[in-house]
Amino acid sequence: MTRIFPAILSALLVLIAPLAPALARTGPVAEFRKLADNIYAYIGKNNDANAMVIVTAHGVVLVDTGNNQPESRNIKRHIEAITPLPIRWVVITQNHGDHIGGSPLFAPPAMMVVQDRVIKDLAALKPYQLNSWRKRFPERTKALEGLHPLHATVSFSNRMTLNLGGTIIELIGIEDRYNVGDIGVWLPQSGVLHAGFAGYKDRHPDIRPDYSHSTTEGFLRQLEVFNALNPKIVVPAHGPIGDAKDLGVMVDYMLLARHKVRGMMRDGMALEAIVKAFHMNEYKDWDRTSHYPWMAETIHRELSGQGPLIVEIERRRISGTVLELTDEGRYLNVTDAGGAKLKLRVTSDTDIEGIPDRSHFKPGAKIEATYQIPKGGRPALGFDVEEVRVTP
Repeated sequence: MTRIFPAILSALLVLIAPLAPALARTGPVAEFRKLADNIYAYIGKNNDANAMVIVTAHGVVLVDTGNNQPESRNIKRHIEAITPLPIRWVVITQNHGDHIGGSPLFAPPAMMVVQDRVIKDLAALKPYQLNSWRKRFPERTKALEGLHPLHATVSFSNRMTLNLGGTIIELIGIEDRYNVGDIGVWLPQSGVLHAGFAGYKDRHPDIRPDYSHSTTEGFLRQLEVFNALNPKIVVPAHGPIGDAKDLGVMVDYMLLARHKVRGMMRDGMALEAIVKAFHMNEYKDWDRTSHYPWMAETIHRELSGQGPLIVEIERRRISGTVLELTDEGRYLNVTDAGGAKLKLRVTSDTDIEGIPDRSHFKPGAKIEATYQIPKGGRPALGFDVEEVRVTP
């Protein structure tokens, strides 16, 4: 990444303040906004995942699918309100639940389009993940019975261009050792870019030591390519709609983060001390400061020449009661029969029995769950749940 580092590093600490003004987060209710002729953005609430809708003469192209089941259904309702044309393609910019999790609402009959590495992930789905995919939307269970996501998916390597009745859509993958299948979606005729994983605004990026969200170097590689397009409008993965200037802000952000960790390493600080000291307070109005610890550890691994952290998983079960929940059932505080408390995270992969989806969890509900414990660590967001049976 030496091509883009030197131009900014020398003056970065002086210039960073004016490059990071206080910006508003997205509101508490998702917004559907027209960006250009036949191009719309679904802007997730509270900086949740965004989606993009492109109406062509051959049908609708949906880019990403919403943060949870209610959001995916809301996207579908908005599309039906603007056009009678069917949704024919679902382009996935990153293989994380808040972007791909709504795909079984649309595909099939829509065809999912992903980067080649995502195809490998889909082929390796475990039984509980496949069950979750088929059952995620009760109204689709019968249609998806016996199907696998691969039956409705095509993939590409680095570049793919769709010409749909004269509408040009370019899918851009960036060659990088640790790119997990992240892409950008470029509409050259209108200057609109969905920047995928590299697009954040008003939200600290989610970059993890296991490289499951790529790396800071890979992030910068994507930004270098996207900046060269000079887009008029940028739909970030998370946060308000922006433009090319916001891509530049993210470059500066990532360079500063790397600069800070490199400096602490040069001073001989241990990893634990670096993680504790790391911050990005220059962007004090951005949310998700909870991402600081694993961002610092990820950068430390990169600069040390280490590969991704390999996490061994242990599985445990709990029978307990839901005490409270947040984020429409994504996070559950649970107590077992002995009074011990546990924080669980219900993902798009979780196989749920007893309720239609995670938004139907209620305090007081009895659950039996299988969850994952990563050896050597305690996830800040909660232990991921594989299977959960709910008794209201």
